[in-house]
Amino acid sequence: MAYCRQQQWPCTPEEMYFNAKDELITIVPNFSVPTENATCICISGEWGPFQPNRECAVPLWLAHTLWKRKRCSIRPPSWMAVEHLDAVLGLERQDASAFQPLPSHYIEVAHFLFTSGTDGNLPQEVFGDELSRVKDLVELVQKARWNKIMAGLATLQGAITVKLNNLAAMEINAVRPFFLGSLNMFYTYQRMEEAAIGGGSQLGGSLAPSTQSLQQQPARQLRRAGGVR
Repeated sequence: MAYCRQQQWPCTPEEMYFNAKDELITIVPNFSVPTENATCICISGEWGPFQPNRECAVPLWLAHTLWKRKRCSIRPPSWMAVEHLDAVLGLERQDASAFQPLPSHYIEVAHFLFTSGTDGNLPQEVFGDELSRVKDLVELVQKARWNKIMAGLATLQGAITVKLNNLAAMEINAVRPFFLGSLNMFYTYQRMEEAAIGGGSQLGGSLAPSTQSLQQQPARQLRRAGGVR
């Protein structure tokens, strides 16, 4: 991935984490909103209903804001259950040609839940005694998927169609510069090879002067041996 490191990422990791905060997560509020439907209208949409001890889905940023104010508890996403992650890990290791379906921002959401609110013990509150096991499984799944990505990149032999179904946003963002640069290089080499075989003109002009152009140039007189006069 040396070429990838030299390219500017389409999105920075900070931008990816920012976008991931719009992912929905389940909370259990301990308050009610005095509106007709007990909902709250924000720029990004209408969320709720907010009623005590009643689950509802809200964006990650809103869940974190309410949690910091002690107005709700956060439920762990269903895909972060130990049993589900165990099954995903097994399938990722078993099938080297396919990626298992996971949320588009699973890396960012997991990182956010593992690291945010550490002063208030949010990770322990969300995952309980399974926190360490969930962390390990998410890391193993991420490594298994990345190893398959690298193995697939190593098999590229030319400008071909590549199917990478079920890749997450962060994974796509990491390999996009490599793919774009590699395909551009493959295209350039292909054009050079076609020009060399066909001997015709090519994009940007011929790589070597034609025989006709050489004949039209005036003959150069041979310089006598000796120093420059």
